[in-house]
Amino acid sequence: MNSRMITRGQLNSLLLTIAAITLMLLSWQLYQLFQTQRLNQQLIEVSQSVGIVETPQNARQNAEWYFTYGYQLRRNRLYDAAAEAYGHAERYADSPEQLSHIYYNLGNIYLLQAIDLAEDLVVNRAMAMADVAKDFYKSALRQNPDFWAAKYNFEAAQRLSRDLPLGEAVITDPDAPSSEDLWSAMPGFPIGLP
Repeated sequence: MNSRMITRGQLNSLLLTIAAITLMLLSWQLYQLFQTQRLNQQLIEVSQSVGIVETPQNARQNAEWYFTYGYQLRRNRLYDAAAEAYGHAERYADSPEQLSHIYYNLGNIYLLQAIDLAEDLVVNRAMAMADVAKDFYKSALRQNPDFWAAKYNFEAAQRLSRDLPLGEAVITDPDAPSSEDLWSAMPGFPIGLP
């Protein structure tokens, strides 16, 4: 009789311990869910923003938030701020796939600037920007060799820097070819990025 009571007491203690652990795990999961929902709301807000926003406290070490923020800044043509946001995302990235997308987007920032500069006939700066873009695409491909979009844009950056005329372009003749004529003379250069 006495041994059954000890066993029953031990069983009650065990059940109480299991219930307490379950309650703690449930509380932790609810907290994580709340944090995720809060972060998702902040991601929605930042994706709808037009300019530079303050980094929320709970997103300060979150690669996804910085990635979304960088993408939004790039869409608004705030290239320097976008590159800075992607730099923060790189610090907090936790997988090669995240890193490859960060490097790919950094490459896109520099390639878009190179294209803009080439259209304005600022050849030396355009070549420098295209070279930086190529370096980022190479980094993306090191992380993920099968990343087709990075391969495509890497080749586009190579064609851009190869096909630009050497030296700084100076237009003195009003009948000289415009930037549209320069682009049409570049064989195989695609329009747009994937």
